[in-house]
Amino acid sequence: MHRQLRELRQEKGITLSQLSAMTGIAQPNLSRIESGKVDPRCSTLARIARAMGVEMVLMAPDVLSVADIEARMANGRRRLVEHDIQARDVEQRLAWKEARGVDTAVERRILG
Repeated sequence: MHRQLRELRQEKGITLSQLSAMTGIAQPNLSRIESGKVDPRCSTLARIARAMGVEMVLMAPDVLSVADIEARMANGRRRLVEHDIQARDVEQRLAWKEARGVDTAVERRILG
C-alpha cells in the first residue's frame, strides 16, 4: 500500500509539499506513510485519496498477534523514554505528537 501511494502521487505529478497543502497533513508524516514507517488511520488515507481524486478501497487489516502488540507497546515505551516523556503524562505525549505533525484531534476528543 505504501509504495502504491507514492507511485500514485508521482503519476499525478503531485509533490509531497503539494499533497501536504492539499490534505493538511504534515509533509514529514506523508513521507513516513509512503515509506511504510507508520500505518496511517483510515481517515488519513481517505484525506489523501480525496486530495488525489481517487476512490479508496478498504481491505481487511492484518491480524496482529499478542507478541506483535507487545512489541509495538515496548517500542512506544522506548521512544517515550528516549524523549524523557512520562508515559502517564497525556498532555506531554500529545504535545510531542503534535510537534511531529501528528493529528491528535481524535485522541483529544476521546480524552475530553
